[in-house]
Amino acid sequence: MFDIILRNLTQRKIRTGLTVSGIGLGIFAVIVMGGMSENFNQTFEKSFSLTAEKIRVFSSVGVFGGGLTNSKAAEVRKVPGVEDAYGMLMAPLEEGGGMSFGGNQVTGIRPEKSQVALTPIQLKDGRFLLRGDRYVTVIGSSIATQYNIGVGDRLEIEDKNFIVVGVLEYTGSFFDANAAIPLDIAQDIYDMDDMVSLIFALPQEGVDGDLLAKRIKLSVDGVDTLSPSELKKEAEQNLRIFSVITVSAAVLAALIGGLSVMNTMLMSVMERTKEFGILKAIGAQQRDILLMTVGEASIMGLMGGLLGLVSGWAVIYGMNLWLADQGIVLFLITPRLVAVAMLFAILLGTASGIYPAIRATRMSPMEALRYE
Repeated sequence: MFDIILRNLTQRKIRTGLTVSGIGLGIFAVIVMGGMSENFNQTFEKSFSLTAEKIRVFSSVGVFGGGLTNSKAAEVRKVPGVEDAYGMLMAPLEEGGGMSFGGNQVTGIRPEKSQVALTPIQLKDGRFLLRGDRYVTVIGSSIATQYNIGVGDRLEIEDKNFIVVGVLEYTGSFFDANAAIPLDIAQDIYDMDDMVSLIFALPQEGVDGDLLAKRIKLSVDGVDTLSPSELKKEAEQNLRIFSVITVSAAVLAALIGGLSVMNTMLMSVMERTKEFGILKAIGAQQRDILLMTVGEASIMGLMGGLLGLVSGWAVIYGMNLWLADQGIVLFLITPRLVAVAMLFAILLGTASGIYPAIRATRMSPMEALRYE
């Protein structure tokens, strides 16, 4: 049976090649778009794990809506159950960069709180910010790579030169694209007076984060809170929407490839009508015809899946290699993604061959033998 399937596929090399390419293009889209989605998910998970126990406190008009001053951190610190609290001012590193996903950012923080804020991230080189520091910075690994700088080098922020005193280890999180500077300096160069973007609150040991978040909201005027569980739920929902959009676009491309398989198999069935009649006349069962036709479609699905996987991996490898010079990783191929893509390719090919296979099995031997 298998040798007959291979013979039929190789007899029509151009048609088979075009069909396999159609599925390959769809699986290529699944790999690339899925790789982006997998990377975003992993980045969030790593970022969340590094700040999982911290409560976000922000202005009731939004994180960037203003109205939150660093003095609010002292009020938050006084709330029963709060171990510590500190304000942070966030701004884009590059002029006109905006606070977009994956963009480099500057974080202003009181120097004596920098180690608390960046824990559990380890230093690759240098030190954290210290009380009394002025125009110095601790940078993430992506910024160090992108700007090709290390401890002792200068980083320009808002036309001011900052000396790099520390470089963080790579984490695969948002911290890799972060440059921490003293809060008062950040407020000065960004003309933000005593303003901060948000406040992080650390619960005391044994204190429930969700309950403490509600207590802070009730105790401090003009603030809203986001507990660790609320943040995770909200972020997962946004990531789910992003994943659905990206993967749906890729699946649509793959389905178009599936239609090409169905079209190819229908043409093959029409051309081989007499062959099916002969097979039935010499004793082949409907099950044999069905397995042969579906088998051809499944193998084309498998070949298309392998083509899409290899080409997708090559493009992702090249893109990540190119983006590595900027300290950015945009795609991630995981075993789960590979398994899903290959299974989808095979199932797509199989499903696309079912209708042509059913048509082939319904032919009567006499009609098929008379067919010209």
